Amino acid sequence: MDSEGGCYNCMKYLLFVFNLLFWLSGAALLGVGIWVIVAQQSFITLVGDNPLFITGAYILIGVGAFVFFVGFLGCCGAIKESKCMLILFFILLLLIFAAEIVAAVLAFMFRAKSEQVLSDMMNKTLQEDYKGPKAQDPTSAAWNYVQIIFGCCGTKGYGDWLSSDWVTNQGQGTRMNFPSSCCVRDKLTLDNLPKNETACYLNPDDPMYMNSGGCFEKMKSEFQQKILIIAIVGIAIAAVMILGMVFSICMVRNMEENTRM
Repeated sequence: MDSEGGCYNCMKYLLFVFNLLFWLSGAALLGVGIWVIVAQQSFITLVGDNPLFITGAYILIGVGAFVFFVGFLGCCGAIKESKCMLILFFILLLLIFAAEIVAAVLAFMFRAKSEQVLSDMMNKTLQEDYKGPKAQDPTSAAWNYVQIIFGCCGTKGYGDWLSSDWVTNQGQGTRMNFPSSCCVRDKLTLDNLPKNETACYLNPDDPMYMNSGGCFEKMKSEFQQKILIIAIVGIAIAAVMILGMVFSICMVRNMEENTRM
């Protein structure tokens, strides 16, 4: 009997520890979603009114908050030994597990289409909404910031700017084929000015003076590193969820047996 009681207590505290980790993972997902909305505001501006990226970030926040709640529910159910809480916890955990599998499958199936949509929306804001290197509107400021920070130019390359409204509307005497934010920065100076702006415009194919590569691929690479981390965390959470469901059912069955006795 003492052995059974010891196993039951061990299972109870293991379930509590599991839910504590689950609760923390919910807080992590919540944090990542908020980070995407707040810290990546420049990228959100570049994709314009496309709801895909923004909706994904808010879904991440919603899922994080839900996981946070479920983890808290499981902790309370384990400590208070509440059969009702543990059954509700199992059902919610099963729903989250199923939703995670569906989300992973959909993300894989529509990955290429999503990338194309985001690339098209970036190019649309570049072609139609950019106002100039010194303009302070959100789209112009975002493009200038991204090109400087990521060391890139245009969506796929500096050639994207040639057909933009900003370039075609310039006077012939002052025509610039791309913004100065496309030029390589002089890292030795504090004012972050181009290394050689004249050489940049005269030799746009020279990587010594001109940012090489488009911004979409460089930003995609940056986000893929974050997505890889999220995927690893997601797989770990899925494995832990299976253990949580097993522990909760075993604990409920043990409580029912004790009630019969």
